[in-house]
Amino acid sequence: MNDLKFFLDHLRVSKNSSIHTLSAYERDLKQFEVVLISRKKNLVSASENDIQAYLKDLRSKEQKTTSIARKISAIRQFYKFLIQENRIEEDPSLFIESPSASKKLPKAISPEIIEKILAVVDQGSQYLMDGSEKDEIKIQALRLRDRAMVYFLYATGVRVSELINIPLQHMDLEAGYARVMGKRKKERVVPFVPIVTKYLNEYLETARPHLLAANPNQNCETFFIGLGGEGLTRQGFWKTLKKIAIAAGLTESLHPHMLRHTFATDLLKSGMDLRSLQMLLGHADMQTTQIYTHIAPDHLQNVIKKYHPRGGK
Repeated sequence: MNDLKFFLDHLRVSKNSSIHTLSAYERDLKQFEVVLISRKKNLVSASENDIQAYLKDLRSKEQKTTSIARKISAIRQFYKFLIQENRIEEDPSLFIESPSASKKLPKAISPEIIEKILAVVDQGSQYLMDGSEKDEIKIQALRLRDRAMVYFLYATGVRVSELINIPLQHMDLEAGYARVMGKRKKERVVPFVPIVTKYLNEYLETARPHLLAANPNQNCETFFIGLGGEGLTRQGFWKTLKKIAIAAGLTESLHPHMLRHTFATDLLKSGMDLRSLQMLLGHADMQTTQIYTHIAPDHLQNVIKKYHPRGGK
């Protein structure tokens, strides 16, 4: 079997890696393979010098440090797998160092901008159709969906991929929580506040049937759907957010992940402990959650002063 395919199958089956992760690994390793072929080598016969030559080539093309670090990570994982499978005896990536990069802090949205965003979705996102009564119904349905999605995203901190893939049966509006499938197919429960329940109900009872009516044969099982009853895409939701940002008069782009960062930052500033925040965000590693402590250092300093036995001295 092709070693690259064997490796990708391993990630998919044993590691529950997402399609996006698998695509990234395949893309990076095939790019490395092209360089190897030019050096009359292949992935199995590659040496440390070959990897160094590849990295030199990347730097000459002024690749971002983060991109180079990601490609090195893919190469390391691949050769670690080949060692485990006894396909090679020595790991050529063993002494390859990743480029040092300053850890990029997540960008949160200020309360003033959040208010502007929520005001836009409360009033209704901008949609242009031919102006018929039928289209007005569709536009109102899309506006109710957008409001429900933005409020849900800000109130739960879920990832966009989790948001658009929530099955209909995993949304318990009566209890006020949803079950979402996170990275590596790990399921977690995310609660939401009453105002979000209200908007989700309005979308489910009023908007969703109209979106489904555009294509009666469509049987989409996800809670949030598009016009015609089909499932949503990350790119599609990003375009919706872009439209909302323009309507709100924002000069900077509005990325879906910024709402997740804002959710985490706001909870941390309100006194939530890191362990609880980790569970809500679905982080496998506490170190990933700890990055948010750099966003609110003043708040954390006050917490230490207030609760530490010698904080007031």
